[in-house]
Amino acid sequence: MSNQNQISRNDAIIQIIAQLEGPISFDEFTEKALSIWHSNAKKPEAGVRQAIRDDHLGRRLIFLDKKTVIPTHIGMSGARFRVPLSREEIKRGWLIVYPDFQFMMQDNVTEEEIQLVDVQNHTIPAEANVQKRIQKSIFGSHEIEFTVLELGWWYRKLKVKRNDNLLVTILDWETGRFRLEHEPARAYKRHRAEIQQRNQKLADALFDLLEAAKYEYVRGSVAVPTAYARLKEPGAYPADHWLEMVEDDSRMRWSGYEISYADAYSPLEQLMLDARNRERQSTATTPQISAEEKRQVYRFKAYLKHRKGLWRRIEIQGGQTLAKFNDILQSAFGHDFDHMGGFWKLVRRGNSRRFREVDLGSINPFSEGDGADVLIAAVGLKPGETMKYVYDFGDWIEHRLELEEIVDPEADAEYPRVVAQNRPRYRYCRHCKEAGQKTRATWICIECSNNEEENVLVCEDCVNKYHEDHYTNDILY
Repeated sequence: MSNQNQISRNDAIIQIIAQLEGPISFDEFTEKALSIWHSNAKKPEAGVRQAIRDDHLGRRLIFLDKKTVIPTHIGMSGARFRVPLSREEIKRGWLIVYPDFQFMMQDNVTEEEIQLVDVQNHTIPAEANVQKRIQKSIFGSHEIEFTVLELGWWYRKLKVKRNDNLLVTILDWETGRFRLEHEPARAYKRHRAEIQQRNQKLADALFDLLEAAKYEYVRGSVAVPTAYARLKEPGAYPADHWLEMVEDDSRMRWSGYEISYADAYSPLEQLMLDARNRERQSTATTPQISAEEKRQVYRFKAYLKHRKGLWRRIEIQGGQTLAKFNDILQSAFGHDFDHMGGFWKLVRRGNSRRFREVDLGSINPFSEGDGADVLIAAVGLKPGETMKYVYDFGDWIEHRLELEEIVDPEADAEYPRVVAQNRPRYRYCRHCKEAGQKTRATWICIECSNNEEENVLVCEDCVNKYHEDHYTNDILY
């Protein structure tokens, strides 16, 4: 087949999706795409898989599980969700389209194209109109526009009242066709126990998708359809709206585009949160630490990330601070005291080997900073869990701090303290070795090492004799 007649990889994927009538294994889908799109790449299947993940997830395909995909329009057909009606919507006869219907139909469907039917499958005429309101934010007041469907006559016919909801069933994802059902407040209360169970399932499904995501966020356009398709169960009473689940869940937050961890900040938010605000927020969310928790001793094995054989066992009390921890780490590993240090809590993401990093704060050479006063016990570590410590944000010398156990303090012991370290494997000075002597090397000449493409290790006498004007670093054993 000539290149002129060959369809593109993207067109091949769309063609296979259009032919599907239900779920299919991801491997089989890839094989079908490769049967009509021919590539000379060494691993063409990898390109197909990546294209699906980058361009088609949520929009055209959904992962029902790790190995099975289904076209989004099939997976979402029959899915049900709840729309809570605000006082303004009932009073004005509106159904505000976004965010209520966000991700519940194909993204190219306009508000004017939305079709509504009632439980008898009768068309509900609804005109789409653009409304405006003034919205206040940290940047001041500004006017926003939003689209509503005019449903006043239908609300009056059904006697829709305050605290009532709409139950919505997706009939056609691709064209934006929905069935509306009025849910009186009393019906909501009657099903409350079942709704709470469904709410927990929906919240957990969204969080599981966040945990499994490559980065520390998941796009709403992927997460929402996937969660609803996976939880679709004929006859089940629908959960509350997904946005309520995210906003009410302490594990997650919604940015308007993506779901991320509740303790994560966007670059813009990081700039906006000055030290005072960070401290205020930290104080507001820090758990109360008991006298016993402050007394207990946290035993850490601290080691260099890229040199695990170089380690120190450090004990520090729960009532001591990250500033104290920073000081003893710098001393234990021979770091100078004129650079910044920073701590992060590493939280395992689901059952994977990946971790997300929760910023605990930094400490400057004067033992000050947004992390200086954080208590060890307040970090909330359990034995087996880990922190990351970075010394010198320029050279970025990264350490791992693994909590081995929490024990009672020893009588008359002073904390923090180093209680053990690796058995040193000494290396010898190059110049002394050439002279037939074995002298322990204490310095590495960075300049000579770069020039000779191997480590040039020297002792104290030889560094002054041969490398006085060179860039050198001391060696840590």
